[in-house]
Amino acid sequence: MSSRIIIAGEESGSGKTTITLGLMKAFSKRGLKVQGFKTGPDYIDPSYYEIFTGRKGRNLDLWMLNEGVVLELFDRNSAGADLSIIEGVMGLFDGAYPDDRGSTAHLSRVLKAPVILVVNVGGSSTSIAATVLGFKLFDPEVRIEGVILNGVGGEAHFNHVKGRIEQRTGIRVLGGIPRREEVSIEERHLGLIPAVEKSDLINKAEKIAALLENHIDLESFVKIAKSSPQIPPYGKTVFIGGPKENIVRVGLARDEAFSFYYEDNLDLLIFYGCEIIPFSPMRDERLPSNLDGIYIGGGFPEVYADVLEKNSNLKEEIRNFVISGKSVYAECGGLMYLGEQIETVDEKGFNMVGVLPIKTVMRPELRVLGYREVFVEKRVSLFDRRDRMKGHEFHYSELIPRSDLNFSYRVLSSAGGIGKDGLYFKNTLASYTHIHLASNPEVAKRIPERIKNAVECCIKIKGQG
Repeated sequence: MSSRIIIAGEESGSGKTTITLGLMKAFSKRGLKVQGFKTGPDYIDPSYYEIFTGRKGRNLDLWMLNEGVVLELFDRNSAGADLSIIEGVMGLFDGAYPDDRGSTAHLSRVLKAPVILVVNVGGSSTSIAATVLGFKLFDPEVRIEGVILNGVGGEAHFNHVKGRIEQRTGIRVLGGIPRREEVSIEERHLGLIPAVEKSDLINKAEKIAALLENHIDLESFVKIAKSSPQIPPYGKTVFIGGPKENIVRVGLARDEAFSFYYEDNLDLLIFYGCEIIPFSPMRDERLPSNLDGIYIGGGFPEVYADVLEKNSNLKEEIRNFVISGKSVYAECGGLMYLGEQIETVDEKGFNMVGVLPIKTVMRPELRVLGYREVFVEKRVSLFDRRDRMKGHEFHYSELIPRSDLNFSYRVLSSAGGIGKDGLYFKNTLASYTHIHLASNPEVAKRIPERIKNAVECCIKIKGQG
């Protein structure tokens, strides 16, 4: 039986991320093997989980993935763990329009997982009991088994609110966290600053864990997690059979500028025959040798645009790789990097790889946020015509064309809008949409062969030339 528990918030900003991280560290220090999961498409929070637990953070998203796939990924990734802690997204019942699919509540129902509700009590007292009661009654299928109070003003405040909640709702209050600036985690425009950039995280992890050790009933927390029933039965559709031998070598751009990857995407590529070779667009002057393909994920290239611009040797190598016709795939930050220029918010321009006729301009306000369903209309790079996948889009940048653009995708948003995405040049494909490959495992299984076929085609063309 998998011990599991969901940390949900009444709303965004309730403090659930800090509390989730503190719990992960506190239980890890007690010798438990803790597996962290994030509800929804967030890349940054899971990057912290590995620092706090020693295990890769994972995503569980019921808009992009069907219930059976989510159960399979949870079961696979929680194997060997003593305790799985799942951080919610936004407020407990908030999901995609119009039906709140993908909400934390939705995930709790599918996983049959108990919920701990984090509520911020700063500036209120008895009214919080009414809030908790409303959450309890809103959906009886969601098991709210405990409450953690955040932003507590002192012992008297805590005891008063605790008494009112337990008296009026029957839900136990597991603790109250006083506000401490020294344990807050810095943010920027896409959320938390990625863990790869934070040098003081180990020290901060210890402080957060110590705070929770003193203010949370950890024994009751574990008992609630252990009360989870067996997860519902499911049929495997993602990781079928045994892993395949390496078919192709794929260079993975991974450093402070490019860190947005679903670990399950990388696992899928490896499982079906890709050897993943990391490289740094910031520091490496040469691509790894004998690559068959390149994968450039999202991240913050605008923050490191000056460093990326100066690494002219690597940019030239990537340009030549693109021109060769081998497979290149890029998402969001990777799209920006493959363009001609990135302009930062302070209107400074930095030259990038230059294989796509675009300039991307950073804006101070969020430009796009939402789920996407992608329909491939032209065979290019990793995907074939009629492939269909799901993903999400989230960025502050705006794309400025320098000439006519070629698009491979027709895109349908969760709100019903229709658009285009998937810029391509030769066998290079770049999009704002971050795709989850487990949304269509059949597509993922064919990717290594597609990369291999592109290499063979390049060799054949070169021989004829």
